[in-house]
Amino acid sequence: MTSYNSSRQKAEVADEKTPAPNSVPPSRNLTQKVVAHLSSLIETGALASGEKLPPESELVRQQGVSRTVVREAISQLQAAGLVTKRQGIGTFVLDGLTHQNFGIRTDVVRTRRDVLEMLELRMSLETEAAALAAARRTDEHLAEMRRALDTFRERLGNGGETVTPDFQFHLGIARATGNHYFPGILSHLGLSMIPRSRLPTNERQPHDVDYLVRISNEHEDTYNAIVRRDSEAARAALRNHLGNSRERMRRALNIQESI
Repeated sequence: MTSYNSSRQKAEVADEKTPAPNSVPPSRNLTQKVVAHLSSLIETGALASGEKLPPESELVRQQGVSRTVVREAISQLQAAGLVTKRQGIGTFVLDGLTHQNFGIRTDVVRTRRDVLEMLELRMSLETEAAALAAARRTDEHLAEMRRALDTFRERLGNGGETVTPDFQFHLGIARATGNHYFPGILSHLGLSMIPRSRLPTNERQPHDVDYLVRISNEHEDTYNAIVRRDSEAARAALRNHLGNSRERMRRALNIQESI
């Protein structure tokens, strides 16, 4: 009986500090392996700013993965602001804030409470970025945001991965501010700042499509305000978007703590 009570107490103590379980497809594990490898090379200086990444075929051979995995890894690195693709030339390492010296460690954003706190930070940062973007955006910035929105919609329709275009849209807003610190911070946070990437699969699936449609619509509201150069509307639209994400994460956290 003592052993049973002890085990039960230990289980009850495992609160929000316990990482959220995820059922991750093998292909995503392989993608993250390649992302981690290339990110490490960039952060240690083995791949310097302006240097060209190895050809796709060489990465396939080195990592023992498919071309699809390599392409998705490069896409994620591009979304995180670490690399840029030059049509017909290759992929190159970008200049940016040094990840080693930035004060937020994204590798410890693991629990629901961590993600909730990340959302609160983002609300303070990105709502103002949206207002600045509305005042300062160029046609090129709008085109970048539009591509991300269209990719999100396309993947929503075919069941594809939507975290990367979601991040690309927010990064596009940050770039449109004309202040390099905004995209620098978001690039450092990377894909880990997207809340649903941290929710367990069994919590995401039941209403996933409806939720993603709402996200898409909220993105469009923000984009349209930026197109109109309406700073107040852009600020309000993005605050509404992140506020909805925060409430969803709070509900997930409350459910976990009540179990």
